[in-house]
Amino acid sequence: MDQTTSQSAVAREVSLSQLFTGFLIIGLLGFGGLAMSAYYIIVEKRRWLDKKEFSELFAICSILPGGNIMNCTIMIGARYQGALGSVVSMSALLLMPLLILIAVAMTYDHFSYLPDVRAAMGGAASAAAGLIVATATKLGLGVVWRAAPIAFALTTFVAVSFFRAPLWLVILVIGSSSILMASRMGKRS
Repeated sequence: MDQTTSQSAVAREVSLSQLFTGFLIIGLLGFGGLAMSAYYIIVEKRRWLDKKEFSELFAICSILPGGNIMNCTIMIGARYQGALGSVVSMSALLLMPLLILIAVAMTYDHFSYLPDVRAAMGGAASAAAGLIVATATKLGLGVVWRAAPIAFALTTFVAVSFFRAPLWLVILVIGSSSILMASRMGKRS
């Protein structure tokens, strides 16, 4: 998207009821994987943010304590309606998953001894892994890929996957290095 479209997303007024219904839908659709549903509702359907804004917000929220989408929910709610927007958005996001989780937990507790139920849980784990790969792919499309971001992404992947570096150390060293480089590159342009 161009800069004009991005600025119109910021200037757009989003009511409390729109925040509530949007995040209620995200919570309902995203049970088991909120990032894809959040992207679809926030970027594609409601156009509250563009791809680049969502990717940047998601990146910031990924290094903050807590769930990524919960952090995004709070920040988007605050962006459009202040503290009350954050509370309304978070409440809506958590309402349906909470109700569904209670129902599923009660049902699973009653039927967990059945072999078919155990097999279904294995299938659900495979589907969750597929959602994670799809989410990473879609978020990667919203990023401007140059040599430096690719190098940082690969370094992070290798550090975590092969060297089993602790997450706090990866965030401290690679995260701060990438932020420093991005700020220097931003000053040059």
